[in-house]
Amino acid sequence: MSVAPGAGADALPGAPLEAEGLRARWLGRIGYSPASALQEDLRRAHARTGDVLLLLEHEPVYTTGRGGHAEHLAALPSDGAAPVPVERIGRGGDVTYHGPGQLVGYALVDLRARGRDVHRFLRQLETGVITTLSALGVRGVRWTGRTGVWVADPDADVGRMDERDMQLGRIRKIASIGIGVRGGITMHGFALNVAMDLAPFTAIVPCGLVGVRMTTVARETPGPVPSLREVAALAAQEVAAALASPAPPERNPVGAVA
Repeated sequence: MSVAPGAGADALPGAPLEAEGLRARWLGRIGYSPASALQEDLRRAHARTGDVLLLLEHEPVYTTGRGGHAEHLAALPSDGAAPVPVERIGRGGDVTYHGPGQLVGYALVDLRARGRDVHRFLRQLETGVITTLSALGVRGVRWTGRTGVWVADPDADVGRMDERDMQLGRIRKIASIGIGVRGGITMHGFALNVAMDLAPFTAIVPCGLVGVRMTTVARETPGPVPSLREVAALAAQEVAAALASPAPPERNPVGAVA
C-alpha cells in the first residue's frame, strides 16, 4: 500500500471517510511496516494530497519512541523469540502496544500552517478522542501533565489524583497519543483502545507509567460496542472538528505518548 509519485488526493489508498477539512481514509488491518512506509509517502506528497488522517488497526506490535527506555520492555523474552515484534520509531514518548481491536489514527498535517504549535496540536487530538468517546457513551478526561486520554471513576476529582490513584485503577488509560514532526508535517497520532485484548500491555511499562491500568471502550460501557470501522467513521468527523477548533490552554510534555 503506497502513494504513487505525482499522485493526487484521489489516489489515496483506503476507503474514504467523511471528515470536513481533511482527507480521512479507513485502511482496515495492516502491518506496522507498510503503515509506516505509507506515512512517509504521504509526508513527502503532502503538497499534493493535503492533510490526511489514516484510520486503521495494526497486527500486534510494540513500539517505542525517541524517549523510550529499554527497561520498560524488560519483561519481553530476551532470547530473540518474542512473539510480538518491537519497532523503534520517530515519535515522542515511551513504549506502547498496538493490536487488533485498537483504533489507530495517523495524522499527516501541515503544522507550519498551524503556527508550528505542537502543544496545541496534541490538545486537539485529545479533544477529538474525548468527543469520540462521548459519542460512544464513555467519559474521557485529560489528566494534567500526562498526554493522552483517561477514564476516571464517576466520583473522582481528576484534578486531585496522583500516581496512587492510577495504580489502584481509579483512573485508567484508554488512549495513547504520540507524534513526530518532519519537514513541518506531523506523523503518528493516537491509539484508542476499543475492544482489544489488554494482556500484551502487562509485558511492558505502558507509556513509561509504572502501575498504569489500561482499559477499553468495551470495558467502560455496558452497551454494545460498534465495529472498529464504525468507530473510525465517528473518529474521523470528531478529530476533523477538533483540528478546526481552538485547543484548550492546558499544556503537557511535548510529544509524550499516552
